[in-house]
Amino acid sequence: MDIVRFDGYVSRSEPRTGYTGAKDVKVDRVRFNVIPDSSAAKAGLLSGSLDVILSLSIPDLEELKSRSDVQLSITPALGLTGILFQTRDPLLKDVRIRRAIALSIDTAQIVDAVMMGTARPNNSALPLGSPFYGEAQSHGYVQNIAEAKKLLAEAGYRGQPIKMITNKRYSFVFDASVLVQAMAQTVGINIELEVMDWAAQLDRYNRGDYQSMAFVYSAQLDPSLSFEMLTGPKASQPRKVWDNPEAQGMLRQSMMIDDTTTRQALFDEMHKRFIADVPMIVLFNGAELTALRKSIKGYAGWLYPQPRFWGVTVQ
Repeated sequence: MDIVRFDGYVSRSEPRTGYTGAKDVKVDRVRFNVIPDSSAAKAGLLSGSLDVILSLSIPDLEELKSRSDVQLSITPALGLTGILFQTRDPLLKDVRIRRAIALSIDTAQIVDAVMMGTARPNNSALPLGSPFYGEAQSHGYVQNIAEAKKLLAEAGYRGQPIKMITNKRYSFVFDASVLVQAMAQTVGINIELEVMDWAAQLDRYNRGDYQSMAFVYSAQLDPSLSFEMLTGPKASQPRKVWDNPEAQGMLRQSMMIDDTTTRQALFDEMHKRFIADVPMIVLFNGAELTALRKSIKGYAGWLYPQPRFWGVTVQ
């Protein structure tokens, strides 16, 4: 797909902010190539037939760091990676078992290993980049092996297998699920991984047909939407993970008001209940990773996973 410069457009003389402000077009044409094979994309970048690779994987990032002819753009993102629980499952409907899993893992260690310094741990449904992410949202799950074992004993858990769906389309999702499995095993939780292709996993997610799964959500710009993609009645929306009527009421209220203080109070309370209910374990928000030839000047990533090529030149 080619996007061609329109010479009749007059750019606004304002700073670039998100999709607004100055859109000064410096090149005549931008061509987007869909290349599913990451090795072919890297070869194109290194040969000079491609100028930019978007949505770079972590392994590719590490490989390209040492290249003198390549520059990297690493930007905190709004997407969400975590472990979902089917709270209607005969075993996982017991919040003590879900909480035991949450307390068995070291989120920071998982994020460091999986994202290699490009992301920070976050147990909140609100991304770190949200203006509504505050002190309340910074409180999540702290690894506590003794408490996890105590909760499992109280729940009568005896090592029954817990199936966790994962995928290899997103390397960080698969790697995170492997680490969660290993950490949960230290307290006696028996997680069995089931690797699916992304389309099959999405189908199971939309039908709510899973016991647990490692999953990635796309970016949402408004905090109400961050909670909306997780919150709702399972009877009519089986893909929703958090079926809490009081939280649903607070979510509706947050969508009907614009007072920042009132909205913040609602999001703070929703976060506390979200952590208490453990419908899922949010792990991190990830990063937007882009590789560019050194000849590309003026490119800047941002929180939303869409590239902006205005103000960009090729030298």
